[in-house]
Amino acid sequence: MKKRILHIQVLPLMSGVQKISLEIMRNLDEKEYEKYILFSDTDTGEKKAVCTRLFTEAGVNVIFSEKLKRSIGLWDFKALIEIYRLCKKQKFDIVHTNSTKPGIVGRIAATMAGVPVVVHTVHGIAFHDFEKFPKRQFYCMCEMIASFFCDSIVTVNKYYLKYFKLFKKKMSVIYNGLDFSLFPEKQVSTDDNVRVLFVGRLEFQKDPLTVLKTAKLVLEKCPDAVFTIVGDGTLYEPCRKFIEENHLDDKIILVKWQKNVADFYSSHDIFLTASLYESFGLTFLEAGFYELSVVTTNVEGIPEVVIDGETGFLSNPADAAALAGNVVRLIEDKNLRESMGRSGKKRVTELFTEEKMVGKYKDLYESLYEKKVPRR
Repeated sequence: MKKRILHIQVLPLMSGVQKISLEIMRNLDEKEYEKYILFSDTDTGEKKAVCTRLFTEAGVNVIFSEKLKRSIGLWDFKALIEIYRLCKKQKFDIVHTNSTKPGIVGRIAATMAGVPVVVHTVHGIAFHDFEKFPKRQFYCMCEMIASFFCDSIVTVNKYYLKYFKLFKKKMSVIYNGLDFSLFPEKQVSTDDNVRVLFVGRLEFQKDPLTVLKTAKLVLEKCPDAVFTIVGDGTLYEPCRKFIEENHLDDKIILVKWQKNVADFYSSHDIFLTASLYESFGLTFLEAGFYELSVVTTNVEGIPEVVIDGETGFLSNPADAAALAGNVVRLIEDKNLRESMGRSGKKRVTELFTEEKMVGKYKDLYESLYEKKVPRR
């Protein structure tokens, strides 16, 4: 009999976490697995349609929940009941939750419903240093309680292990990975100007305004540089206003969400981010494949992906001056820029592949299934 597996996410759009679920599901043999994914029934416009199509093409049954929401509220109890009933009805063998909200609600519901194998991947923590103290303690408590309701907890970096010492026997680290064979090859650029790229959600976590402040400082020293900001979110309008008020329209190109960002990576030289917290960052893998040297922040899991002085430069968060200094250094030193780009490609294509990641998740599923299912 096929093993019935359910992944639980929140938003139906193809950001980093959803890409990981897609890679895993795409590579599970349909002869062995009957695949499902549950999303919140949130209207994300065209992104929802793209997300649904990609999972459907991968042989995954897509389910939408009316109760599961990103924000916290009384509806979470309704979501728990809804997921519990779904697990009872579909008799899933494996439930794999991803990120904080589905990880808390989904793990408890699946365990209560008697699902034999419950796995949770920590793609990010809600109790980071930038959250206010009362909320941080509350989120930490919820995470710890939910951690009793699963068989395995996977982190995408070693940094997070320190938060889960109580659950040491359940813990493992599986780095994210991508299928680089699907990426178009890098095109040779004929543009003499050095081009700097940011790709990501324009939200507090990514600190895009510090990226823009960095760009402004860089342009004062390197006026021929060009910056491209790809993404959208709640900070899109403040970003647009910053560019307009500082008369940088001709030097900073603000581009909204794109289905395909390969052309942007291919036509740029440096990848710049200013994340305040970041568990891993798939964009670093994409940038690495296209041989972009990286300038970013030294937070959470980033130093496990970007090696300071080898594939890029790391600095403290919210430090536009330090970020700008590193970008200027790369602009002025072409040999260093290209050397870091080559090192970045070598690192990501050897260590962070879809094959390595999926292989470890498959082994985890199979080992837990063999242990748990005979006991039903």
